[in-house]
Amino acid sequence: MALCIVSTNTNAQKTSNNAAKIGKIKFPYQFKYAGNPLSRIHGAADPSVHVWGDTLWMYTSQDHEGGYKNMDGYHAWSTTDLVHWTDHGDIFNSSMLDTTAWGKTPDAWMWAPGAARKKNEEGVWQYYLYYPHNASFEGQKWITGVATAPTPAGPFKDLGPLRGGEMHMDPMVFIDDDGQAYMHSNNHIVAKLKPNMIELAEIPQEVEYAPKEITSVDTLKYCEGSYLHKRNGKYYFSYSNWKNSEFQGFYAVGDSPYGPFEWKGAMAPNPKGAQDHHSIIEFKGEWYYFYHVAIPNIPAVKDGQSRIACYDKLYYNEDGTIKMVEHTGDYLK
Repeated sequence: MALCIVSTNTNAQKTSNNAAKIGKIKFPYQFKYAGNPLSRIHGAADPSVHVWGDTLWMYTSQDHEGGYKNMDGYHAWSTTDLVHWTDHGDIFNSSMLDTTAWGKTPDAWMWAPGAARKKNEEGVWQYYLYYPHNASFEGQKWITGVATAPTPAGPFKDLGPLRGGEMHMDPMVFIDDDGQAYMHSNNHIVAKLKPNMIELAEIPQEVEYAPKEITSVDTLKYCEGSYLHKRNGKYYFSYSNWKNSEFQGFYAVGDSPYGPFEWKGAMAPNPKGAQDHHSIIEFKGEWYYFYHVAIPNIPAVKDGQSRIACYDKLYYNEDGTIKMVEHTGDYLK
């Protein structure tokens, strides 16, 4: 795993010590789900979840001591039954950036990932990891990069920043039934991807997700974490609002990946100790809501706040609206 730069301060020393402990875990690491939170060994934040064939894959970011600027390293996880899981370890981190493509950039600053797969011209599946990286020493300039691999667990090779235009934090790729891929990103923008999956096909445009009476309210409007899923021909655009103390997952429904969407309101409560950053996925006939929490006594190896992934069932009403998600887990007791 990638380590943060070690200095003489206490936080840096903790980072080094904790990373060394994680480094002693043998990957792939297999474990059995024992209820939320999912990861009991080390942190796993910002779950980007995908169903490919009969396997569910999850990609997560990694917290480290020193705050968000030290986030670095992505893990891949897989399961065929949501009970028996494999943590494939660190599949990509800032030490693997292509410096000829990026130039000199700060260490770490690797935030919430997205992922996708698509067949190449030879008909072979290719896997794509989309990651936001702060590319500026002078301030926050977030640019989405892309890395590719022949398998979901890597090895991933960096291709540098996304081509044809810039996307920002929290990249999310949705592939429609016709094979067209769309990238959503902060601040609620969307653009088609070209078939090569590494280049934008158009100028990003804003998603119209709610009326002004919602977008003007700090605790209701879009803050981060765009997500798009499709059910029964309808597109569900969702996002997180970490300013709301009661609810954090919100959604809207429309007839196109671009919208406009009809705002429906909250669908998930405020997760314990963290901001809601979710994925919504159908797996073997059931729908699930993945998110993360941050609690004091889990995971076993704490590195920073060590947010950890959770998942719960997601249910729909007869009219297609989403029922409120109920968080579960022994950490709530």
